Amino acid sequence: MIRRLADFASAEGFRKADFEVQMLYGIQRAEQERLASEGCTSIVLVAYGSYWYPWFVRRLAERPANLWFMVRNVFAA
Repeated sequence: MIRRLADFASAEGFRKADFEVQMLYGIQRAEQERLASEGCTSIVLVAYGSYWYPWFVRRLAERPANLWFMVRNVFAA
């Protein structure tokens, strides 16, 4: 999906500096490295502090399939 959006942005005349990609820490690390090597602005989101656990639980409750997505990606790295 990221490649398709980047290709679309390029076709529409946007430069890499005109957009950023935000991803959770530890998810798709190879993709994060690829984006960085290509000069794309990438933001890695890290939940921290006393609110990280409620935030994490809300994300899982929004879409339970996220749990399996997270497990698959964390242990695949």
